[in-house]
Amino acid sequence: MKKKGLLLSLGLALSLLIPSLNAPQQVAEAATAPANTVSYYMDTINTTTLYNMGYSLGTHDYNTSGTQKTLVVLAFGGQTSSYGGSLWGAADASTSQIAAAAEEFSHGYWSGTRSDTGSTVKLVIGTNNSYTVNYTAGQRWSQMINDIGAYNNSHSYSSQVLLYGGNDMEMSYDTPSATRSWVNGYASVDNYLYYNYGDAGGCTTSSTFSGTYNGSCNNGWTMNDIYYISWGAAPGQSVPEIYNTSGANARQWKNVKKYARVTLGANMIISGAMTQYGACVQNGGCSGTNNTPSAGWSQLYNALNSDADTAQGLAFSTDIKWH
Repeated sequence: MKKKGLLLSLGLALSLLIPSLNAPQQVAEAATAPANTVSYYMDTINTTTLYNMGYSLGTHDYNTSGTQKTLVVLAFGGQTSSYGGSLWGAADASTSQIAAAAEEFSHGYWSGTRSDTGSTVKLVIGTNNSYTVNYTAGQRWSQMINDIGAYNNSHSYSSQVLLYGGNDMEMSYDTPSATRSWVNGYASVDNYLYYNYGDAGGCTTSSTFSGTYNGSCNNGWTMNDIYYISWGAAPGQSVPEIYNTSGANARQWKNVKKYARVTLGANMIISGAMTQYGACVQNGGCSGTNNTPSAGWSQLYNALNSDADTAQGLAFSTDIKWH
């Protein structure tokens, strides 16, 4: 059995791969939902707490038959004026504090997997497009991710913790121009891709959308804007919110992909689905937007695969809750 300290650190090299518009990443082909991970709205940057969270996930993967390939989002709230995170119901955190917390989650996961050196987690360190949303904010978040990556790489954690930035980019939070600026700032210094785990609020849910025009969405956003922040920008990936039990969110994202394919000729890949069932249970319910993880994943999978222009597999399912 090889010791982990002797393993090559692969995470940085993997994360440096930039998606081509016409050569999409390979994703798992499946007709049934994968086991979901739990993602978190973070209220702490305590390094012991974060180590234990990572260790628990690593232990779970160690005890689960087969090689695990999962995704977890740690959402640290909107960016403050000093570009850290507002957290949720707790004091603001600096980028250095968030970085230390993410590094310890990585350490915990790496330790918890023990001899299982094949399982990996895509660890998404996220903010959202509220509060401070501009070019410099994107740069500062990206630089923080680079710093975490350098630390993880030097400690061998990146052999199993594949690092990503993240942003819950929602139509109601800020304008498309401000959000695009954040994305461009992130891209200007990035070594790591990011995941958009936001919405497509107000976009058409029509099952007959042709994809031949740039549809309008809420708050001045268009499908082109959503495509740009989720795939068109070089570091962009997506694991969107599929909350609505009617399937409306799934149809919105299918139609964004339809527009990208038909009008732009871009084979946009959606990596998976995010639900909020756990958060809803914690808050006493949220009727109509409380998809279970399997329901949200299945709605998105079925919507995408109802059309040859948008058909694809979906690798990941994650359900967010309050820490």
